[in-house]
Amino acid sequence: MNRNSLTNTNKFLVLIGLGVLLALTGCGGGDADPAAAEITAPVFGGDETGASYLGADRCLNCHQQYTPEPVSKYLASRHVQPGTVDAGADPACLSCHDPLGDGPMIAPWLSGVDLPPAGLAAVGCENCHGAGPQHLTMIPAHPNSEPDFNACGQCHTALPSGPAGHIGKLTEDILAKYQASAHGSSLLAGITLPLCARCHSDQGFRAYGPQTVGMEGAELENALNGAATVANPAHIQCRTCHDGHNGELRAQAAPGFSRQFNLCAACHQVFLTTTFSPTDGVYSYLLDTDKTPFHGSLDDSGRPLFDGRVIWDTHFPTEDGRIIGYRVNPAAANACTLCHDPHAAINW
Repeated sequence: MNRNSLTNTNKFLVLIGLGVLLALTGCGGGDADPAAAEITAPVFGGDETGASYLGADRCLNCHQQYTPEPVSKYLASRHVQPGTVDAGADPACLSCHDPLGDGPMIAPWLSGVDLPPAGLAAVGCENCHGAGPQHLTMIPAHPNSEPDFNACGQCHTALPSGPAGHIGKLTEDILAKYQASAHGSSLLAGITLPLCARCHSDQGFRAYGPQTVGMEGAELENALNGAATVANPAHIQCRTCHDGHNGELRAQAAPGFSRQFNLCAACHQVFLTTTFSPTDGVYSYLLDTDKTPFHGSLDDSGRPLFDGRVIWDTHFPTEDGRIIGYRVNPAAANACTLCHDPHAAINW
């Protein structure tokens, strides 16, 4: 990433151009921008096309008015909130923790937060979405409106094992493992039908997953019958499972079920009956064979047949004991990652 400062002449020209663009779009400085007094010139370098980075505070100034929810998520995320790295850290650390050097400009947007004395280090909007001037000249279009795994992979790749937070099975060689995984090759050739795309594409899951979660096979098929096809589908990837602005999983917890379990089970279907013990304060689970996943089928005696795409035939016991199941706790925050690496789609 280019962190070279602009020459004084270039700074002057960029400032004039920026002033015109901001005036045209109605998103410029003024009293509405809490960081305006600290901005002297965009000195964050530029992208491969020569477009200069403006700083995340300029993005926030507009988007707090027009898209306040993503802004709130972003400001509360680990990309912004103070951590173990500040603006005075080693450049090798800042290359990921504050790639454009605009972290200190975001600080005025945070309230009730203890900021580091050396200044805030943060991952700015343009690091993932592209240089601001390109967006300002094509509003509402955006140079990179939906960053894919390549954007995440700028930093979330082969991380060093030494620093705190970089150690762990889920972070080691994450990009390479994803690209070689079943998730990274989940897209069926020419898939556009909503029924298949609902689990086998990024856009399909985000479009159809929320309203069809928990549906068994026939119900799911009926719900998506006649739904719009998915245009230009992409593989299951980071943005499929994680909200791009705060990193949280795209699922909600429920009594007896964690966000992680509900997210994974949205595609790797399983239907359970639950019993809560007030004495122990825990849930117990049995496979509900009255409900059949889309890729599930029963044998002549009513026993679930094996299918590697769903988990109903292996993970949970049946009431009659014909399937013993594993010691899976759907209520645990790491219900699935205790045994599986979701980025590589392999078992530990």
